[in-house]
Amino acid sequence: MLGNILIDKIRFSVKRNDSFNPYDTLDRLNTIMSEHFRDKNYAILFDKSYFRLTFTPTLYLDSVEAMEGKPILNLDMINEKKFLALLKQIYDVLKDNAVVTWIDLTKNILSDFQTQLYVKAMSRRQFRYPYRINDTTSQCVNTSLTLSPVKRKDEINSRNTNRQMTLYDDVAEATSKTRTPFVDNVFLSEDEIAQIPEVNYDRKTGRLWLNGIDSCSPLHLLRFEQRYKYTINIKRITHHLIDSKDTDELTLPILIELLEKGELYSKLEEFYTNELRKYVFFDDIEKEQDIKLNKNEQMIVDKMLEYDDIDINTFEMLFFEIGYKNQFKYSTKKILYHTIGQYYQELYEKLNINSR
Repeated sequence: MLGNILIDKIRFSVKRNDSFNPYDTLDRLNTIMSEHFRDKNYAILFDKSYFRLTFTPTLYLDSVEAMEGKPILNLDMINEKKFLALLKQIYDVLKDNAVVTWIDLTKNILSDFQTQLYVKAMSRRQFRYPYRINDTTSQCVNTSLTLSPVKRKDEINSRNTNRQMTLYDDVAEATSKTRTPFVDNVFLSEDEIAQIPEVNYDRKTGRLWLNGIDSCSPLHLLRFEQRYKYTINIKRITHHLIDSKDTDELTLPILIELLEKGELYSKLEEFYTNELRKYVFFDDIEKEQDIKLNKNEQMIVDKMLEYDDIDINTFEMLFFEIGYKNQFKYSTKKILYHTIGQYYQELYEKLNINSR
């Protein structure tokens, strides 16, 4: 559950031709999906051009009937054997023409402190082009941070929302969708149990309390999600999975082949981590701990510690106000170490950014 790669959403699309029967296909897929997914956790839609199947693998059930009335959350991933069996059933219906046109990759992280502190800390960073912070990233204060690419360098507000990364409070997200205070049959490893407060987990029953039995001990559960829609954005995943640029489309047969080899999850995790390392966690700021601050840098640190709502734009303006703008890039890493360093470094380690 913690630190494992999850496919939180996936969509297969098939381009229709004259021989394609959408009604028969819909019936056959409904029979397959309804056995393992509740109605609201999968969707089958079609129009004149395309037939689409969308579902949430993290909400897979061995039997929908057996779990009727019981709460479930998208905290863990279906194992590779079961996912392979499911995709083979889907392949029997959709065949070779099914292409992935939406995939969400994510990880759950149990943080040491309140999740909003990490969201606030990361909002002070600059990210590598093309990613920029969205102007409005959350409906609730400090619960999420969304990054999406700018389409053109000269138009900062031109966003590609079909490729984005979002850091958010997973407990807040879960409780906003359901009033359920707990989820059952969450069987954790000994390492995971050691990270979770006793009031949040019953080892015997596998019951995980999202806010503790006393409703006053929320899990500090962060999720860092990457979303890719349409082949123009998904092709980079395809190239990594097949280790070639010969094809751009991520097809159903490619996923089945990798699952048969036992390689899909590990390769997706490599891609996910590489993206974070390239665009978000490209600084190992631990190296800055022994570098002393000059008086201008210390002045900026003091301001940032005094006013904890300073974002990256205000941060940059501080350099301009004291006539220190030419040192912005040089001094940023040192200043960030002394202000958000502990939060950044914790995410850096728990997301295994330093693993190669």
